[in-house]
Amino acid sequence: MLPAKRALGAGIGLAVALGLMAAAPPSADLIVVNGKVYTADASHKMVSALAVRGNRIVATGTDKEIEKLQGAKTRVINAQGHSVLPGFIDSHVHMLAGAEGLEGPNLSGVRNAAQLQKVVGEFIAAHPELTWIRGGGFYADFTRHDLDPMTGDKPVLLMAGDGHSMLANTKAMKLAGITKDTPSPAGGEIAHDPVTGEPTGVFLETAQSLVQRALPVQTTADLERMVREATDEAHKAGVTTIVNVGHPPELAIYDGMRRRGELKLRIHNALWLTPGSPTEFRPGLGFPDVFTFSEQDADVFEGIRRTYPDNELMTVNMVKIMMDGVIESHTAAMLKPYADEPGVGETNYTPAELNRAISMMDRRGWQIMTHALGDRAVRMALDGYQVAETANPAPARGRRHKIEHMESVDPADIPRFAALGVIASFQTAHAGGMNDPQHRGQRWRYLGYERSAWGFPWKSIKDAGGRLALGSDWPVVSLNPGYAMSVALNRLENKPIPDQKLTLTEILDGYTRDGAYTIFEDKRLGSLEVGKLADVVILADDIFAKPPSSGADLVVDQTIFDGQVVYRRDGVADRK
Repeated sequence: MLPAKRALGAGIGLAVALGLMAAAPPSADLIVVNGKVYTADASHKMVSALAVRGNRIVATGTDKEIEKLQGAKTRVINAQGHSVLPGFIDSHVHMLAGAEGLEGPNLSGVRNAAQLQKVVGEFIAAHPELTWIRGGGFYADFTRHDLDPMTGDKPVLLMAGDGHSMLANTKAMKLAGITKDTPSPAGGEIAHDPVTGEPTGVFLETAQSLVQRALPVQTTADLERMVREATDEAHKAGVTTIVNVGHPPELAIYDGMRRRGELKLRIHNALWLTPGSPTEFRPGLGFPDVFTFSEQDADVFEGIRRTYPDNELMTVNMVKIMMDGVIESHTAAMLKPYADEPGVGETNYTPAELNRAISMMDRRGWQIMTHALGDRAVRMALDGYQVAETANPAPARGRRHKIEHMESVDPADIPRFAALGVIASFQTAHAGGMNDPQHRGQRWRYLGYERSAWGFPWKSIKDAGGRLALGSDWPVVSLNPGYAMSVALNRLENKPIPDQKLTLTEILDGYTRDGAYTIFEDKRLGSLEVGKLADVVILADDIFAKPPSSGADLVVDQTIFDGQVVYRRDGVADRK
């Protein structure tokens, strides 16, 4: 038995030890050390390490500070001095269309009929089990006669790289019932041979739906497989959150996977603003083919929103309005005629119709994103948002409406983004042609020098106090942000237009903290701060020392989603 004095001292020592144990924080589930951690918080500070417990970030700091949270079961990732960033937020994606592209021939870089026939022919030979061939990514003028020699009796449907036109072979057109007498729908066009009058196999804008309807029905299992494939592609690119432009039937697929714990991507859904919302998924749910929208249609959307309440993985609070087409087909709506031919392009809404639709959905608290490429479409969208702000009280969570693409903007409208709180959502990879000092791209011929140079004015909008969101428009371009970052980082100056080059920090913020703000997620996502969700990307290098170079993908070593490693590049270990 211990003497009384010693026993008392031992008791005090034990109490102190127990108290220290109680005060010590529990160990982390995962820590990342030896990194160049860009927190993307308000101070833009850099640290070397972070810690995760569950699905939340619990600490950032030095290696020594974070290693104090290491326990017996803590997973330790040594970043090897590489950049550690918040998981990327891609602010414009068409998820199922992108997934379909992963399963078909990739036509990126195809420029002539011989290349087209080679790629498609080799794909058909390698996949004899497929009853339909779907692919895309080309930027060239083709007809069904270019496809027919290599496809024979196999139906083929290929989407152009910009997503605004589609090429079908003769077999696909036959299955869809397309003849020389088939009328073009509103907002679209079936291209015809000027001599014979026969359809060429090219379907523009809303006319794409005419041939897509012949596609075989995809099962729930098919769609879930595609979601998993798209998710894998996102993780490989470091993308953990997307704004997905789609249709109501997709929601049941995502939500079913979420309920079973199989959804590994945060999906903020933007529903096309179109009436008669289908309740079952059908092939070819792409662009809307009808643009009227009533209060009764809005009531249907309200029911959809109630069916899928917000959670950490999925929201349904946004609608997308399709205002105009694209510059390449002269369907982007311009304030003045095109430089190479008469006409100012087309809009799917009159100003009055657009103002009514925007005000209706704004009043109901929906966030609105508007596709607007031409300067007239951009101005109409800004006008519509201004009308809604004047007519309606602010929604409880405020307004963060968006305009997408903006390939031509009148300089007079640039200050209006900040004044109205409208977010400028750019897909910077689309602006690659702006960096050609010889101005060989179509837009320079179609718009002329000054209007073309004022395209994609992201720096001017930001300098005027506006906020940017960045993304891909996948499958129009790759989900990987490397090339898109390099375009914005290396933007050529085209005087007298102000220099539009963005800094690397501004670009990263557009994919992280600012991207989170634009989807009302700035309290949970977009920066590596204590309490935020643990979505993290570890690159294969230090992006600040070696910024993205032209044409190169951003190489990701590991992607952490919701506190779990969901992607690790082949050959990469944790390197404890």
